[in-house]
Amino acid sequence: MKTVLFVAYGSGHIKMVVPVAQALAASGRARPVVLALTTAAPVALAAGLDVVQFKDFVEPGDEAALAYGRRLMASLGAPVADVDETVAYLGLSFFDLVQGMGSDHAEADYRLRGRQAFLPVPTLRRILQSVKPDLVVATNAPRAERAAIVAARQLGVPSVCMVDLFAIDEVQWIGAPDYADRVCVLNESVRQFLIQAGRQPDKVVVTGNPGFDALQRPSTRERGSELRRARGWDDKRVILWPNQVEPSVHPFEGRPGSPDLPARVLVELLGWVQSRADGVLCVRARAGESLPGVPVDPRVVLTGQDWPLGPLLYAVDMVVTLSSTVGLEGRLAGCRLIQVLGSVFDDAMPLARFGLADEAVPLDGVARALDRWRCAPRHAFTAGPSATPAVLEVISEFL
Repeated sequence: MKTVLFVAYGSGHIKMVVPVAQALAASGRARPVVLALTTAAPVALAAGLDVVQFKDFVEPGDEAALAYGRRLMASLGAPVADVDETVAYLGLSFFDLVQGMGSDHAEADYRLRGRQAFLPVPTLRRILQSVKPDLVVATNAPRAERAAIVAARQLGVPSVCMVDLFAIDEVQWIGAPDYADRVCVLNESVRQFLIQAGRQPDKVVVTGNPGFDALQRPSTRERGSELRRARGWDDKRVILWPNQVEPSVHPFEGRPGSPDLPARVLVELLGWVQSRADGVLCVRARAGESLPGVPVDPRVVLTGQDWPLGPLLYAVDMVVTLSSTVGLEGRLAGCRLIQVLGSVFDDAMPLARFGLADEAVPLDGVARALDRWRCAPRHAFTAGPSATPAVLEVISEFL
């Protein structure tokens, strides 16, 4: 049986991969293996998939790389769930950076950009040579996923890139004519964007995002209604804030960011909710990250990763975001959507320009925007075609 190697990190990217890998396994056409990066591993394992990680490919002679990894892990300033994997991921990736540009330049690049400096093509080439996949399927993330597709090209292995959203930053590499044999995109607008960048029309396929398929299930909407009733939210105006991290510099362009912006938005949201008897704020942490500190208040609910996102989006009225994919998912589920501007990723997530955000406002306009939309009914839900079979059809071309 042929092998397909999927490569994805956590959050929305592994959610895009899991249904496709499960469908491929169920079809019997090939054996899926998932190179699950960082927080993707527990998600892929819970889905019953065959998982490999960087630590599985450590070899004799990697002592220098692992020493780098231990030093970089110590500088993270937070406990890690899997020490061996963190050391291997950081160490092998950084060692590739050192080999490519020298120690001094690698140290300076990492200080400036952190893990965004990584493009571990030699390590991914090693992994591909070990797994021997017949096809590589990777998401549009810029580090190991991009490196996997570059390594696949070097080794003569066909590849498919799954793009989660608009590819506005990623067009820098996905727009290259020789990057991946097929690119699966969200909609026709993204397809045309990549074609204009230089991709051949027959290489870019509109499939949708499989990570959004679960939102369309009637059972997801029903569970959301049950959650709303159980929490006593039927007469409340419930806002979801998916917490996120804002970098100090843009990972590709070097523009300065505002790392304290998410915390300042949260302060605005807390003030608005606490000034209204019918307000409720749900604060959701990203996978692998701790929840921010919030005051003890029955109107403030911490919704960790143990709260399934799909039902939660049908239980709330509104999503406020900087650039989180959760904002788009909320809009697809019918939530009102307010985007707060000021992130270095504003251009990469043009939710208002694409007609997805009800309003895009600066930080000092958040409270007024909430007042304007607080009584607006949810958007009508419109079911679309499932993306998973469409991606599976593209994969089948190579099997």
